[in-house]
Amino acid sequence: MHIILWLTSPDNNESSIRLPSANLHLFQSMLYALLPPDDAKALHDDGFDSDGRKMKLFAMSWPCSESRPQFGEGVVLFPLPVKLTVTTPLTKLIAGFTGGALSKRTLRVGNNYLECARVETESQIADSEQMTIKTLSPVTCYDSIENEGRKFTKYFAPDDKEFQRGIYFNLVRKFRLLNPDYNCEDFYFRITPAGRLKERISMFERDSLFPVIGWWGKFRLEGSKELLQTALDCGLGSKNSAGFGCITKINKSERR
Repeated sequence: MHIILWLTSPDNNESSIRLPSANLHLFQSMLYALLPPDDAKALHDDGFDSDGRKMKLFAMSWPCSESRPQFGEGVVLFPLPVKLTVTTPLTKLIAGFTGGALSKRTLRVGNNYLECARVETESQIADSEQMTIKTLSPVTCYDSIENEGRKFTKYFAPDDKEFQRGIYFNLVRKFRLLNPDYNCEDFYFRITPAGRLKERISMFERDSLFPVIGWWGKFRLEGSKELLQTALDCGLGSKNSAGFGCITKINKSERR
């Protein structure tokens, strides 16, 4: 399920909000604050375990406005309203995000106090074994590698074989969490660029030690419908709840 939140100023007394350039953690915090406190703590601290990996099973877009944000030194001004999309297949999270957005009088994003003017929901269905998607936040795929006793993160580009492999196994892990008794042995998956992609290097928050590298644009997905549906609902690649890999299905007229 795709949930679109339209955030604006209470009483429409502000035309924009001022945020640090690295602001994804602020929007993620706002999303957790929409949930009941116990549910938010369990999701944030524990998530869902997949062979020792903690997964959240929701994806967050980057914030966007109808007009272009203004960038300054270390800050960004977002014209209001701000649109934020979150996707998840979990009924409990759908109810928590939508109910919290509509019931809370104020939503805090950094030092800004906003309200949710409206909530839109859209059920996107993988009805065939191929589809074209566009990113609402960059897709990132990486591995932790050790060299001479030092660990570092290696990010993969879409033309790397490991990108294909990493995206596939990540989707299988998510699907197994949602369907633990389902046989995944015959699943297949392929991801290819559907046009020119843009590399995005970003920080989750100002104090992050290292940037995250992801890819923005359109992709063609082919594979088992179960995995394509998981991609729509949970996101592609890693760090979905931190603002990476949120996607939306596009129609034929948008594929050009």
